[in-house]
Amino acid sequence: YVSNALRDKGEEIFPELKNSGRVIYNFVDPSRFKRDDEGRDQKRYGLGIVGKRINRLARQTGALTLVDLLRDRFDNNKIGIVYGVTIIFVTSIYLMAQFVAGARILESMLECRYETGLVVFSLSVVAYTTYGGFRAVAWTDTLQGIVMLIGIVILVPFALHHVGGLSQATRKLADRQDVGAQMRGVTPDKHAYLYGPGPQKIPSTSSSDQQQPPTPDPWLPIGMGISFFMLRSLGSVMMPTTVPRMLAFKDTRALRRALILLAPYFLLMYGSSLITMNCAHALDLGLGPGESDLAVPELAKRVAPIWLAGFLIAAPFAAVMSTVDSALLVISATVVRDLLQKNLRRSLSLRTTKWLSYIVTGGTGIVAFCLALSQPPFLQPLIIYYVGGGASALFWPSLATIYWRRTTAAGVLAGLIGGATTFVLFDLFRPLDGLVQLHPFIYGFSLSGLLVWGVSRCTPAQDAERLAVYFGRAPQADGHSSA
Repeated sequence: YVSNALRDKGEEIFPELKNSGRVIYNFVDPSRFKRDDEGRDQKRYGLGIVGKRINRLARQTGALTLVDLLRDRFDNNKIGIVYGVTIIFVTSIYLMAQFVAGARILESMLECRYETGLVVFSLSVVAYTTYGGFRAVAWTDTLQGIVMLIGIVILVPFALHHVGGLSQATRKLADRQDVGAQMRGVTPDKHAYLYGPGPQKIPSTSSSDQQQPPTPDPWLPIGMGISFFMLRSLGSVMMPTTVPRMLAFKDTRALRRALILLAPYFLLMYGSSLITMNCAHALDLGLGPGESDLAVPELAKRVAPIWLAGFLIAAPFAAVMSTVDSALLVISATVVRDLLQKNLRRSLSLRTTKWLSYIVTGGTGIVAFCLALSQPPFLQPLIIYYVGGGASALFWPSLATIYWRRTTAAGVLAGLIGGATTFVLFDLFRPLDGLVQLHPFIYGFSLSGLLVWGVSRCTPAQDAERLAVYFGRAPQADGHSSA
């Protein structure tokens, strides 16, 4: 409860709670009390629990962003600034990668120059995101999601027909990897296709001729495999482009419906993608070492009739557009609300906020356009850097803020700065690669969690009155809540 009046109202509605020492908390709507047994169902969904908690706290406290929640709980502007700057940095890298992807898809589809495709893509996405804002992004994301699903699912039968079936595609892929393994002096395995080639940055020391340059090992080390498993499963939970969706849904029922709809959606999306990429590997698409990002458009042009290829190519293009508009909104909201409005300590008029949002969103698009002109050779490292850097800095401070009463402002700041700094340094210098092959994310992620826990334990606990807003009253030894 948030006041004695609400506590008395709760006991009036539920007489059995009177003098029982039990308290009902309802963060969805403090004006009314009801039993809330939905938590038992939500335990089945990892993201559902995080999303439900963040959404409830946001509605109770009036927070519009996750930075609001962190800053307001600790009443600390430094947390808001550090968190906001981290979000802008990692999201800008992700945004640049998506601009490059959109330009390359148009380059393949229209057979134009890369710069032309980049200009067309940038103008279209930045324009509707800047003018339409969150509402435009919500509608376009819905339509783009439908196009993505239909396009990738339809591509599957065409790809399978072209290669002669999935077993034939798998056999061709296995043969190719066996040949590659023999060339590198690795014992081939009939199931080698199950273990894809790694980054090929690890020198092999098996060669007896020391005069020959070291041959890269084609297989992913077990440490890197574990790293990417953790990166994919944990890293994306609190990403800057994911959290706004947790803040946007109406209530828990809407979240449950969304999760039920997303399960078959992602099953179809990822299952279809795995099949089509298996087929793409089995075909000679004529792509160079730095052109693997064009696999889906080139596959669609190769296997589908010309009248359908355009729609199939629209599927990856829709995915890129959906990511870009979300990232633009994240940066715009972070700059306008979390860095400008909150630090100016005064409310901005609706007109001023609108024009600031226009300027920041458009300016961010221009900066991403300029960065994309550099044409990075491969997009996956940029996306991994975004997820790894974001998770290293943001995961534990965010999770501790919304779930752990003992978290302190000093612990959150230590986790933010320590995790981000460790990730950047280990990514640049790789000091432990000679001992164990782990992605820099592992070091930043682990140290961030230790810093949040250790520094929070060593610093004074937060005031009980402020904690009550987020966690309710702490129970006393006699079973009653603290005053």
